[in-house]
Amino acid sequence: MNATFAGSFSVLISLTSPVLSSVAALLTIFIVAIADWFRTGERMSLAAILGGCLIIVAFLMLSWSTWREMTEDAERKAHDASVEAEWDSDDESDKDGGR
Repeated sequence: MNATFAGSFSVLISLTSPVLSSVAALLTIFIVAIADWFRTGERMSLAAILGGCLIIVAFLMLSWSTWREMTEDAERKAHDASVEAEWDSDDESDKDGGR
């Protein structure tokens, strides 16, 4: 079980960022508390529920921020590539003598 978690965590870090991965790992605490509640029938305390909700909100906010950053970065790269392509085409027309 530990090897599965470690492997999954390593893949998550390589696909995203270490910060997002560590916050995602915190979600396992709340998931275990919910599984324990279903398994034993013992209700979770108010502190456990509030803490879990805070972890979920933090994860959602960080996920949205990461997605927005990745989207802006992709747009910037696409814009830079189009500007570079325009410069290359201008250079080629200069070499051809403006034909």
